[in-house]
Amino acid sequence: MHWSLLLLMGLLVIGTACDGDDDDDSAVADDDDATDDDDDDATDDDDDTTPPELRGACAFEDKVGLFVVQHEEAYSYVQGEVRDGVVPITILENVVEEGDCILWRANNPFCDPPCQPDETCDLDGECIPYPTNMDVGTVTVTGLNEAVEMEPPGGGMPATYYDTQMPHPAFDPGAEIELVATGNEIGGFTLHGEGFAPIEIPDEPWVVVEGQPLEVTWTTDSSSRATVWVRLNIDQHGTTPVEVWCDVADSGSMSIPSEVVDTLVGYGVSGFATGTIYRHTLDSVDGDTGCIEFEVVSRLPADLQVEGHIPCDSPDDCPEGMECDYATGTCV
Repeated sequence: MHWSLLLLMGLLVIGTACDGDDDDDSAVADDDDATDDDDDDATDDDDDTTPPELRGACAFEDKVGLFVVQHEEAYSYVQGEVRDGVVPITILENVVEEGDCILWRANNPFCDPPCQPDETCDLDGECIPYPTNMDVGTVTVTGLNEAVEMEPPGGGMPATYYDTQMPHPAFDPGAEIELVATGNEIGGFTLHGEGFAPIEIPDEPWVVVEGQPLEVTWTTDSSSRATVWVRLNIDQHGTTPVEVWCDVADSGSMSIPSEVVDTLVGYGVSGFATGTIYRHTLDSVDGDTGCIEFEVVSRLPADLQVEGHIPCDSPDDCPEGMECDYATGTCV
């Protein structure tokens, strides 16, 4: 006989006098089960410590906004803005890509006749309204050493958000950082970041040598999800600005391939080269007008030099027997 039929017969034999007790016992059992379920749910919640996903960078053609929590050597700050469209000149062209490094070129659109003051030229040579800043409501950043709450300035001023009165450093390693915009002209949004140790590099120059890779080293912070971003610009007076960007794992060293170095040098060398290294986390979200980024970053300038090039902006910068060519910022 099936066990459920035996159970039913046993209950009938016990009779109605015990019905009340059985109901009480059942209620207690149900309560116990509910308590167990609640405890399990609570335990599951406590165990769910996975940090939010960081979705990386926006595509250039979609990027309309950026908020940044930035750690400099001597100070920290928060700033950001969201526009109602993409500024055409910020859409960079991939010239050469090798490994984790890309040489990007900025194209300068040309419109004939020229655009009006409140317009800009797009990459198709057409004048379009210049993207304007949007009021995204109150912007709050938590997880910092001091929470930040920012409002747009109002009074007809562009809706640029900033707080320069930050404690320094603004964040600690391992901090879970969250940015929330309540929304106004566009809908609200939430973005995430993570704290880490400030980036540190050896006190030695980065020397660009044609035909050779460029080796870069730094002190790692393997405890975070941050990556390391390296930027090089050696043609400060060039008509077509180009830069090398490398975004790599926080391993402590990287090599910029010689193919990328040679292409960079081929565009020309002028003025004082700039090299910068960043440790950062980067999150993004699709808003009503386009993609918005949130970057938590520690930045350091490097001493970038180019073999055979002496930069100058005054005669005193040049060795005896040479003079400064101000058009190229080069001693000749």
